[in-house]
Amino acid sequence: MVAGISLVLFAAFMIPTGLNFWHTYQHALTTCKTTDTCNQLPGNLLQSNIDGLLLHLVRVAIMFLPILLGLFWGVPLLSKEYVEGTNKLVWTQSISRRKWLSVKLVWVIVAAAITAGAFAALDTWWYRTANVLNLDRFNSVAFSSQGIVPVAYAIFAVALGIMFGAWFKRTMVALGVTVVVLISTMLVIVPNFIRPQYESPVSYKMSLTGNVKINGVPTNANNPLSNSAALVVSQMTVSSQNLPLDWANPPKQCVVTSPPGFNAIPSGHTKAVAAPGPNGGEALASQNGGPTINLNCLQTLGYTMETKYQPSYRYWDFQRIETALYLAASIIPISVTYWLVLKRDA
Repeated sequence: MVAGISLVLFAAFMIPTGLNFWHTYQHALTTCKTTDTCNQLPGNLLQSNIDGLLLHLVRVAIMFLPILLGLFWGVPLLSKEYVEGTNKLVWTQSISRRKWLSVKLVWVIVAAAITAGAFAALDTWWYRTANVLNLDRFNSVAFSSQGIVPVAYAIFAVALGIMFGAWFKRTMVALGVTVVVLISTMLVIVPNFIRPQYESPVSYKMSLTGNVKINGVPTNANNPLSNSAALVVSQMTVSSQNLPLDWANPPKQCVVTSPPGFNAIPSGHTKAVAAPGPNGGEALASQNGGPTINLNCLQTLGYTMETKYQPSYRYWDFQRIETALYLAASIIPISVTYWLVLKRDA
């Protein structure tokens, strides 16, 4: 009942705002064609603080929905029975344990799949405008909240919650273990370490001063990621032999004295900046407090910037692969649950 009411309220918000976003985009698209300013739409539409907050919160909510289903539908399904002793009452009746468990599992897993599918379908439709403008469907949060993967997430989360509920027989303990396993698996391990490797990444090499050198599918003189919702796997400076540059020990002939006004700025876990050199046309860079390097010099030695990425056209392939992965993984907790109920507690 709570899920049904939440879905109705969610739809009541998503449908009018989604239509407004799409109509605004279509109107702007018609107008910009006459002024040749369509490339400016991503910087003009959906840029208010309210729009940005809504786009972020809705994605996060859908991403966490399967986890909530696992915690509040999966975990109590059997743990509550064990705590209150109602399982023993049922098991003394004519219904077998296998039938009792099977009916409970089927109903809650089907309900979780339908609920997650309905929310994800609304979210995917609502985000069509932002997907076109921002080209970020491969973003980890966007990927996990759209398409078909939330259905598989929900099935896996509920199955895992049921298993831990039957295992520990204590709701609070099972809740704690389930939330740790789900968050570490769905939000850390899979998106950061497994998803980027579903298929062999495509690579391209860009010169250190901005010209693209082809190695793979891109064939234009622009960054192939600039107009593509791609997933970047890695990016590094490499030699002509594809060996990564050691920023702490670069080629000595390319090390220069930092000119006045050259400041290293933080960027992630590194510190790097490109700035005009003493001759006006030189690009300089440093990382992690290392020596200042002349990028023009590195380029003459054959160094390039190599980016490995998953192209945007693989998006639905990755959705199907991850869905299959989680559905297959769901078999394990379901099987363990049957063993716990039919064998251990027999």
